[in-house]
Amino acid sequence: MQLHYEKPAVFTDIWLEYLPWWGNWIFIAPLVFAATSMITFDKNRPAQFIILNVISSFTLCSAYWLLTIVEVALIKKGYINLEILQHAFERLLLSPMHIDFLVYLAIFCTGYSITYYTRAKQQTRKSEVLSKQLLQVELQSLRSQLNPHFLFNTLNSVAGLIRLDEKQKAVKALSELSLMLRKVLENQNNQLIPLQQEIDFIQSYLTIQKMRFEDKLETQFVIEGDYQDCHIPFMLLQPLVENAIQHGCQLESNKNTLTINITVDHDKLHFILINKLPETDQHQGFGIGIKNCRLRLEKLFNDYTFSLTELDNSYFKTSLTLPVGAQND
Repeated sequence: MQLHYEKPAVFTDIWLEYLPWWGNWIFIAPLVFAATSMITFDKNRPAQFIILNVISSFTLCSAYWLLTIVEVALIKKGYINLEILQHAFERLLLSPMHIDFLVYLAIFCTGYSITYYTRAKQQTRKSEVLSKQLLQVELQSLRSQLNPHFLFNTLNSVAGLIRLDEKQKAVKALSELSLMLRKVLENQNNQLIPLQQEIDFIQSYLTIQKMRFEDKLETQFVIEGDYQDCHIPFMLLQPLVENAIQHGCQLESNKNTLTINITVDHDKLHFILINKLPETDQHQGFGIGIKNCRLRLEKLFNDYTFSLTELDNSYFKTSLTLPVGAQND
């Protein structure tokens, strides 16, 4: 019996032999990804999409095979000539080329998956940005409706003081109005402001109205809860107070008590406004404050309640509950 001993295979030799067949995909894969990012699908021209992908696939696979032939020749002989390249090409033809197509197909599918995922994310971000911009424009438009409305009513109150020759009160009213207008200018680009600023804005407005209506207007302003870090939309509550005065004190011959209760509890703001209703309300055309408030609430909040209720004792109740909290950056 004879024993035949063969030299064991060296790992590095095996690794070098298969390196061209698998390692070259490292260089081809980025080119495949680049092709998938440039060749986009157009539903109106599907044939063009198919043709371009066939051409790119043939070109890249040919580049892969050419690179593989050269590397195989260099690894085997250490140099290149026509005979060596021919031998390497024959070996390529005898190799399982369908595996190369499967590898290319896997890279191809991965490339298009990455491309369409990236484009989908970009489109989503673009849509979100456009939606936010549209919302800002709509909110700015709604606020721009409030400014002349509030200014007209306030100047009308100042004019009433001047007609009554109440010069000192008129000067004080103009001073309060200037403070309010300054707040309007300071916050023209701010959707949210501290709740305290909105309260100060309301109190300045009430100061002017008290000078105009004197004993006809009495206010009870109650604020409860920790509201120092709370933010709300600018001029959200003031139009509600303005509406109550326009439809209440302005038409009521007797004393009208305006009760305002603001409570902050568990990140919720509860606003309750109660005012007396006149027997006949012929003051039409000043409902913009309520309508504007509803529209702004719909665009800014998902979780809110807003109701207008006529009570049995000739009083009217305005209720608003909305989420509040620290301003988000």
